[in-house]
Amino acid sequence: MTTQPSRASGAPDGDEAAKRAVRDPDPAVRRAAAESADLSPELLFFLAADTAAEVRRQVAGNRATPGQADMLLAEDSEEEVRGTLLDKAVGRIPANGTDPQGPLEKLTLQVLTVLARDPSPQIRRLLAESIRALEHAPQAVVSVLAGDTETAVAVPVLRHSPQLTDTDLLAAVAGEAEPARIAAVAQRPTLSSKVADAIVRTDDIEAVALLLDNESAQIREETLDHILAKAPSRPSWHRPLVYRPDLSGQAVRRLARFVAMSLVEVLQARKSLDPMVVREVAEVFCARFERDGVALADTDEPPVGRRPVDGGARAEALAREGALTEEEIDDAIFAGDRSFVIAALAALTGIPRSTVERILEAQSARGVVSLAWKAGLGIRLAMKVQMQIAQIPPKAMVNARDGTQFPLTEKEMEWQLEFFGTGDGD
Repeated sequence: MTTQPSRASGAPDGDEAAKRAVRDPDPAVRRAAAESADLSPELLFFLAADTAAEVRRQVAGNRATPGQADMLLAEDSEEEVRGTLLDKAVGRIPANGTDPQGPLEKLTLQVLTVLARDPSPQIRRLLAESIRALEHAPQAVVSVLAGDTETAVAVPVLRHSPQLTDTDLLAAVAGEAEPARIAAVAQRPTLSSKVADAIVRTDDIEAVALLLDNESAQIREETLDHILAKAPSRPSWHRPLVYRPDLSGQAVRRLARFVAMSLVEVLQARKSLDPMVVREVAEVFCARFERDGVALADTDEPPVGRRPVDGGARAEALAREGALTEEEIDDAIFAGDRSFVIAALAALTGIPRSTVERILEAQSARGVVSLAWKAGLGIRLAMKVQMQIAQIPPKAMVNARDGTQFPLTEKEMEWQLEFFGTGDGD
């Protein structure tokens, strides 16, 4: 049971007029009394249990109301009363970040803790919005809100609160996290590489785009390589990738192969690029312009009246001309042109397209490596086909032996192909 506050020295509760006012049958009179900063703690405590919500609301907003009364009002039946109390409690959060020492500070923390678990999502959302960017908001309260079942409650603090730790953020994006929560975390300032890795692992296209657009986010080069491997087929990543401040020369080379031509021009203009990389990007630009016959717009959609070139048909045409080189296949992998790669593998191995596609869809690392070997490709391209075309997870990939050799014997690779019904490739 909550203890009634003791009588304060000099408090006006001895005033008969005040005592009559708090017991007046007219709610308007009691409400006026509840507004007074001079009313004694005892009488404010008494009014905290008033039958009229309008009176209790005035008590909730009164800064002279004792902490014990605020605790009662934190569980008031009326949402409006709790909302008024919330505004007052947030205003009492210490600005210096020190732990609550006095009775009032400790009771304020207790009130905020109760409101963070309020049955009304609206109250919890209001609290989240109110403390989302406060540097010294109580961490325990922020953590409760960050894990709230209502996305509208969790998102404001996930996006802005400086009190959340990496552990909190990793928990927020783990498992079957809602896209809105992942997106909120992706936009946080100075995001750590550990959290950035977790966001990329979710494979949420929008969240990764927001992460790339977040210049203060720390993204490891290995993680960026993983993003680049999937980027060709994800246009929303192209622009933020091109504008990332920390791109390596290798990343720039890869981007130049598949982003819109206007973005290739942006890459060429980067002042931090090595002159050799600038020349290579210029060569890619010219080669793409010559191949496509036009500089494509940001959407990479062909102009009206110009039919897009089918990747499979182009691969077959190059094969007939004896011009189907590893470089062409490498370009197609970077561009995410699955149709070209499938047709190229079929043409170079003599294996039907349908069988090639079946091997890739089976995500058999050994089967894919054997297919690349049969096509006469090097182990470097075989690795890329595994990762970017067959979409085999890194842990399931078959890696090169000694960094340069195929990991299987010829007999083993022939057996792998026979397993998929290729025979001798006829």
